[in-house]
Amino acid sequence: MFKSSSIVKTNVAALLMAFSGLSVAGDSYIAANIGFIDAYEKVTADEFGDPIEPFTLETTLTALNARLGKHYGEYFYAELRLGVGLGDDVIEIDGEDSIANLEIRDMYGIYARAGAHIAERFYPYALIGYSHANLEGSIDGFTAEGDLGGVSYGLGLDIEIKRDLSANIEYISYFDSLGLELSGFSLGLSRAF
Repeated sequence: MFKSSSIVKTNVAALLMAFSGLSVAGDSYIAANIGFIDAYEKVTADEFGDPIEPFTLETTLTALNARLGKHYGEYFYAELRLGVGLGDDVIEIDGEDSIANLEIRDMYGIYARAGAHIAERFYPYALIGYSHANLEGSIDGFTAEGDLGGVSYGLGLDIEIKRDLSANIEYISYFDSLGLELSGFSLGLSRAF
């Protein structure tokens, strides 16, 4: 579960190279989103796999994401996202604050989006893809990093403000990996080029 962040950087560099043609092709867009991501885990066993009295761990993480995408016809898009966390947040145990913190160090994802224009200015869509996050937890000066990822899916809405500028709201389930679920809302702006 715990890996060097250099693996994440290598994967992100490979994705950027694979999508480098997007920035020079027509029907492309670039966007920025701020995300409010809920992290949730229900713990039912100790580190040795023995059953224990269940308890929940949860927190809300904040992240900033850059998105680069390309239209493929009227209904389909391919999109690459890169993000970083904006600080750490306190982990709650069964609804009570603890002395532990969690943060998103970096994250990336690759997605396919499909939708259709309604009422000219509104573009609702569904997305599916893969997300990967490097998380860092800390407690009493001890820190540990973990790389987690998995299948992502969600729903969103682009709202055209003017010809090449749109606002965006989205809900996405990033992954459920090793019992840890990441999901949440994001808000942003995109510009076509």
